[in-house]
Amino acid sequence: MPRKNKPTLTKYSNIYELIMVDGTKNYIAKFIHNGRRYPEKNLTKLYGKRTAKSAFDKLNSIKEELSANNDVFNIKSNKVEDLLFKYLEKRSETYNKRSKISYNKHVKPIIGHLMITNVTKEHFLTIKYNMEDLGLSQATIKKIRNIMNPIFSDAFEEEIIPRNVLKQAKLGADTVKPKLTDRLNEPLRPAIKKIYQAALEEKNDYNLFFLISIMCVRRFQEIFLLEYEDIVDGIVHVRFETIKSDKKLHPKLIIEEYPLPKEVLEIIGTEPKTGKLFNHVYRTYMDKYATMIKDKVDLAYKPLAEQFPIRSHENRNFITSIMSKKYGIDYIGIACLSHKEEKSNVNVRYSDIEYKDRKKIYKEYWKILRASK
Repeated sequence: MPRKNKPTLTKYSNIYELIMVDGTKNYIAKFIHNGRRYPEKNLTKLYGKRTAKSAFDKLNSIKEELSANNDVFNIKSNKVEDLLFKYLEKRSETYNKRSKISYNKHVKPIIGHLMITNVTKEHFLTIKYNMEDLGLSQATIKKIRNIMNPIFSDAFEEEIIPRNVLKQAKLGADTVKPKLTDRLNEPLRPAIKKIYQAALEEKNDYNLFFLISIMCVRRFQEIFLLEYEDIVDGIVHVRFETIKSDKKLHPKLIIEEYPLPKEVLEIIGTEPKTGKLFNHVYRTYMDKYATMIKDKVDLAYKPLAEQFPIRSHENRNFITSIMSKKYGIDYIGIACLSHKEEKSNVNVRYSDIEYKDRKKIYKEYWKILRASK
């Protein structure tokens, strides 16, 4: 709850009264104990103290605990690294790992050891300039902002810090990727057929991954989290925890279904299996896809492709570009790309696509991929 006025000292030592925006009173402790100055503590918010007297009594109890070396305020949890790791425990395993890699490389050396109250705008600017010196894109720098913002937003809401200094630093920005037609010097259908043919060359773990990406156009992370138990009679039952969404739903909830093509099912086989389909490090799938495009797929490029090369996410753009001419971009987004966020402005009438309609689109797309050149 935002503050309305400045805290005013009560008749009780170190206890201040604070009038909130809604008119309620909070009691704040500002004190030094054993030579250490502690950040102000909202005893109403932390311990439910509604009078100055009860807040004063609680403060005396706190001082006794501190004298006994008990970490009453869990001070260690206010260290940037502790706060971040605690937050990441709530996210998916993949996001956790990827975020820690970025954090360890770019953030930890600058602020990982600091209490969040001691982090300044200048710290984040140092991180920003260091990343720019490495030649990293603004989109990559923005990922640091996305990783760190939750703990700074929470700290601001909980009045641990007076402002969210991360917002002031303005780390990174979105990079607008040019259209496929501006990067490829050939029609889209022959281009995606070449990629499909390259993925068919070997029946191994990586090519299985690529074929699902090319033919089912799901996000790489969603594919990476696939488990054999998700596949029933050749149909993938999509768990909520595997998709990109800000909504709060049960992680195991099945939100939609999509079919797997025969090319994928032949590699998976009919023998019963359990656990994850893909067990290599997530990043290797992205790297090997890029290598496949570079070494095995003879794409005709325009100059822009040097700056914006063809990567795995283009598989989603291919189906949008090719199939939306018949069905419409919004329809393809909902049916095949798991575009279910409210911010996508998708037409309401397409908000609940039946499996048979989704299957129809996939089969038409697979027919294009399989067709001879």
